[in-house]
Amino acid sequence: MMTDTPVPLAPTDGAVAEVTAATEQISLKDTNNEEHVHDENCQHDHGEEDAAATEPQGRNDYDLLEIRGTKDKTTDPLVKNYFEAKELYQGAMERLNQIPEGADPELIEKHKDEIVSVTGDLMRAFLMDEKACVMNQRILKLAEQYEAYVQKYNPENTSTATVENEEEGAEQSNTIYTKDSVVFVIWILFGGQQFLHCVQTLGFAISEFDSLRPRMYELRASCYMALRNYKACTEDLEEVLNIKPDLTEIHSMLGNVYYATHQAQDAISHFRDFVEAAHPDSRTLPNAYYALATLTLQSAPSGASKKKSNQALKQAAVLKEAQEFYAKAQAADVRFKELYGVPTGLNEIKRTAVMAFQARSAGRNGLLTTDSTPALLEASEALKKSFKSPGISSCANCSRPDNVANDDRAPEQKPKPLIKCAKCNKVAYCSRPCQINHWNSSHKNTCNKK
Repeated sequence: MMTDTPVPLAPTDGAVAEVTAATEQISLKDTNNEEHVHDENCQHDHGEEDAAATEPQGRNDYDLLEIRGTKDKTTDPLVKNYFEAKELYQGAMERLNQIPEGADPELIEKHKDEIVSVTGDLMRAFLMDEKACVMNQRILKLAEQYEAYVQKYNPENTSTATVENEEEGAEQSNTIYTKDSVVFVIWILFGGQQFLHCVQTLGFAISEFDSLRPRMYELRASCYMALRNYKACTEDLEEVLNIKPDLTEIHSMLGNVYYATHQAQDAISHFRDFVEAAHPDSRTLPNAYYALATLTLQSAPSGASKKKSNQALKQAAVLKEAQEFYAKAQAADVRFKELYGVPTGLNEIKRTAVMAFQARSAGRNGLLTTDSTPALLEASEALKKSFKSPGISSCANCSRPDNVANDDRAPEQKPKPLIKCAKCNKVAYCSRPCQINHWNSSHKNTCNKK
């Protein structure tokens, strides 16, 4: 079902014009965002330019394994999947470079088999792992060629969708598409960071292609994350798990979203599910253990006055478990550095954990004590405040931290602050529609004047 502002399902002539603008920034990234003049002062080797065209731009962590020669030292299935996708992408690009550019009927007729084959392999590589692929101008030209082929030959498994025209009296138009042409548009929009349009096309793919649904939900969740729509992001990730419970990394992604939105119990649940099933070399394992260490620490009971009381024993058990998670995080960090040659990044989760578990309390004599319990309890109380009373940091309806990309605002526009409820001053919203939705669904029953 098409939405109010339809994105073409296959890159027709009009669609190509639309997505060309969206992907101009991709070609700029290929030149490191610099205007380069080939003159007598040029320093780089021009002979390597054609070869580089088949390589994904930028580095993925997995590429470090290849550089360091440690790729064969891990059995992580995600590593294997990445390099299979990368090999498929590079092979397809080599074949693509043998196809002349242009979409005239004679050229399409002569090279139609190669166009279909290359398109199929590129789409498979993208669906396997988008990080192993890069959108560039030659691939965009291939989109034109593949669309010309689809329109002329109407191949097997081609479908037709009716695109509504908003102009009064205008005729409806039909768009012929295949699964590959829909995925092609998604790749173009996703690579060009046109997330609002990409969400729409992903929704169409979810409704049309059952076999693609888990991957489409995952990609749409990434779009929602980029748009800071955390509520929709978590809904899509949960749907992925409903369809394919064995996709372990989705638990890690959900844990991160729930952690960021201060939903501690949900975050703990998903991080626990992740570490129980994750490969020991997973890139995200250290982060999950650091998060569990922090989340467990903040759940420690308060006010245990008697040393052997039930409260004190429970407190000690929680502190011990938190310390064990922190030790596992450090061990996973060591393994990560062995493989990748660099430590994991110091993000907010890791920084919070390090500050909490490496703190030391001074004894009465002013010297550092070896008993870490007082410092951990102090850190626990501070964490309780940040998780249970985080302040008004996100929209109560959609969880956005501001109104970026809301109400059709472009993501690059400067964020505007949230608007607090005038009655209770305890919740805030990114937009009027979110305020109305939240009021009707629940807030009218809980809102109290100051």
